[in-house]
Amino acid sequence: MKILHTTYDDPWNPWLAGGGALRTHQISMRLAERHEITILTGRYPGAADVEERDGIRFVRVGSAQSYAISRLTFGLAASTYLMQAEYDLWVYGFSAFAPIYATSARRRGALLECFHLMGNHALEKHPLVGRATPYIETTTLRAYANVLSISPSVRDTIAQIRGSQGLHVVFTGVDDSCFVEPPVEEDYILYFGRQDIYTKGIDLLLGAFSRLDGTDVRLKLAGRGSVEDQQKLQRLAADLGIGARVEFVGSVSDAQRRELYRRCLFVCTPSRYEGWCIAAVEAAAASKPVIGTRIPGLMDAVRDGETGHLVESGDVEALAQAMRQLLADPGERRRLGAAGRKWAEHFTWEQIARAQEQVYETVVTASPSSPHGAIPQADS
Repeated sequence: MKILHTTYDDPWNPWLAGGGALRTHQISMRLAERHEITILTGRYPGAADVEERDGIRFVRVGSAQSYAISRLTFGLAASTYLMQAEYDLWVYGFSAFAPIYATSARRRGALLECFHLMGNHALEKHPLVGRATPYIETTTLRAYANVLSISPSVRDTIAQIRGSQGLHVVFTGVDDSCFVEPPVEEDYILYFGRQDIYTKGIDLLLGAFSRLDGTDVRLKLAGRGSVEDQQKLQRLAADLGIGARVEFVGSVSDAQRRELYRRCLFVCTPSRYEGWCIAAVEAAAASKPVIGTRIPGLMDAVRDGETGHLVESGDVEALAQAMRQLLADPGERRRLGAAGRKWAEHFTWEQIARAQEQVYETVVTASPSSPHGAIPQADS
């Protein structure tokens, strides 16, 4: 099967490199043994226009001038590329900030991936360009017969917009290396993920952590992020009087990531919106409980009362109280961590890749014939 997968992000994009890019890469490199896969992504500084990695052909289009221009021009360039491409299946990794125009003929037989819905959060995060996001999300979801999401709660939200017919769910995997043992405990709480302050609720996390009195426990923030966002977080921590107790770890290697999970007391992921949350399942694999927010996606990745605790999004005091509860109860941490490890065993990448492949086969079998032939080269 010739598969064209269009998605702005890829795992080496210095401006983003999010969980969706990781998911696409992990699945595609496993399916590349049986299928011919091209991933069309956005350009960024230093990236090759065309290259092969892990049996996958990466083609990058658009401008590498800046992140904003890269996203904008990717949508335009990808729309043009799609009009000429020939494939058996087009998988559209949808983003409202880089939409791709496709004719009805191209949409027919395609699979739209929608991992989360921003809705009005887009206006809060990007006041200038976010106003159109709910409209783009709604019209796009209604334009495709087959839509794949990565959690039941997000699927149900999508169903409210366009009905349940043609909806598919395939979870996101966790790397085998995350199943570390034996777990130990050092005096720190961990946040791991992209340093996206609004989306990930890191401002809420710092506010809740500042309310923990009478403890020497530290907070470690690990993961990629811009210098500007890290400076904002450092100023916020200083303003809250917790600057000396917050460690900004930054980007880490795989080995460092495993040790951070293995040695923490627990993990906090107080996101405002999510599609799933890979970090929550990585923490579970390391036998660590997770405190998250009761939002679509995350409410599936964390099983409330079983592998962690969920609080209402934006409720800083509830988040602080959940942290106090876990800090005071080592037995509860061990119970949740042990259950989390068993839960995470359902999400190996091999299992996820097989499930994704079954959806591909279902869509192709049920759809009219797609064009066949070589996928064209990108313009340099």
